[in-house]
Order: sequence, then structure tokens, then C-alpha cells
Amino acid sequence: MMKIIYKIFTLVLILAISGCSKDDNEPNNIDQQAEGLIGIALQLHQNSPQGLDGLLESIDEVSAIGVNLFGMSPEWQELETTPNTFNFQDFLINPLTLTDPNETKFRSYILVLKMIDSNRKTVPSDLSENSFDDPLLINRFKSLIDNMSELSEINRVSHILIGNEVDGYLTTNSSEINAFSTFYQQAINHIHTKIPSVKVGTIITYNSIVENPIIFETLNPFSDFICYTYYPTDTTNPNWQMRSPNEVHSDILFMAEKAGNKPFAFTEIGYPSSIENNSSELLQSQFVENMFETLKSYKNAEKLEFIFYHGMYDYQPDFCVEYAQLQGIDATYLCGFMNNLGLKSYETGESKQSWNTFVNKLSDW
Repeated sequence: MMKIIYKIFTLVLILAISGCSKDDNEPNNIDQQAEGLIGIALQLHQNSPQGLDGLLESIDEVSAIGVNLFGMSPEWQELETTPNTFNFQDFLINPLTLTDPNETKFRSYILVLKMIDSNRKTVPSDLSENSFDDPLLINRFKSLIDNMSELSEINRVSHILIGNEVDGYLTTNSSEINAFSTFYQQAINHIHTKIPSVKVGTIITYNSIVENPIIFETLNPFSDFICYTYYPTDTTNPNWQMRSPNEVHSDILFMAEKAGNKPFAFTEIGYPSSIENNSSELLQSQFVENMFETLKSYKNAEKLEFIFYHGMYDYQPDFCVEYAQLQGIDATYLCGFMNNLGLKSYETGESKQSWNTFVNKLSDW
């Protein structure tokens, strides 16, 4: 499907995860499954304050209902601007320090490191023609991890994802699956050595494990946990039409079974309210209710690492066209999907039915 990338201080998109507030005296990396982690992407609405003020306003609102985890999602080429020259300030240090300076709102942070972003390979430009199993590329990534591990703030990160919706790129470039698997294994092993407190995985779309499971089956054995993006679209229809929210239970059961004895998580899970995508505000609200009710037992059994709901507000209308062009996707029905994906309206900031459902279900989470 798709993954929207959040660049916190450019405010293209913002990633945040919710749960229960952290006591000031608790350590950063405690047993997070005891209370469960659940989140929501913090897009802003039309009348939000701009910049960091708008982000902090949204953080205050969702933390009041239980925010405890924030996420960053930079591309590798954004962190390594020239060979062996790193820029961590904008995409790591600032999010880790400015979003919760007193460490009272977020229990931990998630980091998505993107050398693949859905349909795109996002390695540094001088490595764009190198195979993923090229020792030069692998060693450059290890150097990135080495330098990142020296940041004092990195102890706030609990989960690292190697690539985003990697099945998008690897389906189109199937000859690279084994090479990426080699890179993936070495990346995980190196992260375990340099930042042993984190859990490591990658991100796979739900549709991929149904339609093209070879990528999932190749990478799954090396992951600490299984991470999905999930929007119940009708894969027989190219126009982003939604299936019934009544199918959520069986879909999640399938994903849990595919994860085997490993816990699973969602960096994206959501449902639009657009009529043109075979949905409505009522169906969106039913999806949220069914999602919480189905996942609660997995959370209680410590089978669920985290949920990251997508998202708080609809996207601004002009963003979708640019995103579709970047990913090479037809914008016609995608924009109906994206422009109505939030639990609140972009134009008015007002809540949809689903927001109240989200708040109520979270209170009993």
C-alpha cells in the first residue's frame, strides 16, 4: 500500500504514537508491553499554529488521552548527506529533545530508517547503483549505525525499522530480494551489537503477505518482531475501494498467525471516510471500534508491540498529488483515500464520529 513519511520540522508529515503517560522517575526502556503502546499520526489542520507550535499543540491533545511514544522516519540519504558525513540534528536530535523536553509524555521513540520507502530506493546518491549486498553499501550503513549509537539521546529509541513497506520496491525489483535479505541480516546484527536495547524489524504491507508472501517469508526469520501497514482495501479493485470493517477481525487473525511466535505491530493502520472509496464516517468509526476490540487480546497477551493509527487529521488536499507523483501512483482515487483518512477534518479541525470512538476505546485500552 503506502507509507507517508513524516519530517517533523519541515512539517510535511508528522509521526506520533500514543499510549499511557510516563512517570518522571521511570527509566526510558522499561517493559512497554505492560500498558501497551498505541499511536496516531499527527498531521495538522488548516487553522493549526504553524511549525513546532502546531506540533506541540497536537502532542498536548493526544497526550491527554494517553500519548507515550513518538516516531521519526528519515531517509538514509537525509542522514548521510555526503559520504561518511552525517546530519542527525534535524531528523533525530531535534525530535528526540524538542517534542518532550521534560520526558513526561513519551515512554520511548520509534525510528524508521529508510533505504527503501515503498516504491523507492532511498540510499545516498553515490550508492544508488550499488546492490544491497555490496560490502561498500553494507559498511556505509554500519557506519551510520556506529555514529548514531554515540548520540546520548538514542537511548529513548525502543524500536528500529529497516526500510518502509519494502515489499513495494522488492516486488518491482524481485531480483534484489536476496541481496536485500543479506543487507537486512547484517544490519540487524550490527544494530543489536551497537544499540542492544532496541528491537529491530522491517515494514511489510498487509496486501503483500496475502498476494506475494515470498518477501515476507524471506525476511521474517531475522526480525525481532513483525511490523505491518494495514488498510483493508479491496485488492481486486484498483480504485482504493475499502472492504467492510467487519473483516478486520479475520485480517488481524491472519497477520497474528503469520507472525508465528513473534509479536507484531503496525506503523500504519487506518480507514478513510470517503464515499468515493466505498466508505463513510460511520464505517470509519466501526473500523476503529473493531480494531481496538480485536487487538486488545493480543495486547494483553503481550503479542502486540504497538499500534500506530493513521491519522489524527485528514491531509491537506494538495499534498496527495505531490505524494502520488513521487511514488508513481495514480492520484485519482488515492487522493479520495488520503484526503479523508483522518479522524478529524483538515478544513475545520472538527472531529468525525471515529475520533470519539478512538478516544472512548483508548480510555479502556
